[in-house]
Amino acid sequence: MKDWEVVDSVPLLTRDSCQIWWARITDIQPWHYDLLNETERERANVFHHSHDQARFIIGCVISRLVLGGQLKMFPYQVPIDRTCSNCKLPHGRPQLPNGMPHFSVSHSGEIVGVAFTASTPVGIDVEQLRPKIDVMTMSEGVLTDQEFAQIKKLTTEEQVKGFLTYWTRKESLLKATGEGLSIQPSNLSVSSPASSPQLLLFKNKPELVEITSMIDLYPEANYVAALSILSKEVKEIRQFHAKRLLDKKPNMTVSY
Repeated sequence: MKDWEVVDSVPLLTRDSCQIWWARITDIQPWHYDLLNETERERANVFHHSHDQARFIIGCVISRLVLGGQLKMFPYQVPIDRTCSNCKLPHGRPQLPNGMPHFSVSHSGEIVGVAFTASTPVGIDVEQLRPKIDVMTMSEGVLTDQEFAQIKKLTTEEQVKGFLTYWTRKESLLKATGEGLSIQPSNLSVSSPASSPQLLLFKNKPELVEITSMIDLYPEANYVAALSILSKEVKEIRQFHAKRLLDKKPNMTVSY
């Protein structure tokens, strides 16, 4: 958290930069609901637990506030589409029309993160460290045999963080490609938790090994996260605290 920049407005997103905006679920405000479109409100209303609803709403609102700033439009007018590419229902990866910025949303526990790039696919994934995770069971379909062997070398305490490091690296990349968990994470191989993050293998997509940039993130204690960008040209990664953005209600009216 100490590395998060605090700003009063959304900085310009350049072609060689990535912005990550972080927030906590306690940053939610009553007026945030007003920024959602009809589809987002319907989805928000489905959540039974307030924490789940807050995570979803804050992810939507950060997306709309930052993209609105980049596109010079009202946040509620940002044309975010959530249509699933498979079933055509509105629960798919949020995205904008071609030619507009790319973004990715992730949340876990108390933390919400949204990553933005100007013209290159991006994916972010954050996970809370929970000691009761059954690493041995969850590794099936996620880790390759070699990765699983690396996890088994770790102490019991280290295994959870090691597994989630693998998981966030892979999930962030699958978000960037748009596939998500429609394919098993074991179809790709990444470097070990003790090594700098790197894509080593992606079955049927070998070209991604050369172009993917992968970065580990540590938003707060007891959380691990990863960022994947499908370009080597994005050199600048800036992390922002979204609280001021979430505290300042934008103008919701049009003046003539």
